[in-house]
Amino acid sequence: MTLPTDPLAVPDDHVGEAVADDAMQVEAAESELRRLGLEEIRVRHHGDLARLEAPHRDLASMTAEPLRGEVLRAVRSAGFRSVAVDLEPVTRPGDG
Repeated sequence: MTLPTDPLAVPDDHVGEAVADDAMQVEAAESELRRLGLEEIRVRHHGDLARLEAPHRDLASMTAEPLRGEVLRAVRSAGFRSVAVDLEPVTRPGDG
């Protein structure tokens, strides 16, 4: 099947498939990070880039060896090519 070149003309089912694939990739990366003991890290999908959001208390340890290498491996194993760390802390509903 040939898709139209106009992205607005792409059938909704293909958009839904892409969103589902992105969500699966994020879940795979977050699952691997939880396995490393990083329970509160969130992964945001930006194409080939994974943007990691973590509590301030986790930033130093997750960006220093040996955990840094494990974080990179975990996120790349989910299919991301690049990994970035967001320096803003994770906010939860109700945080002011």
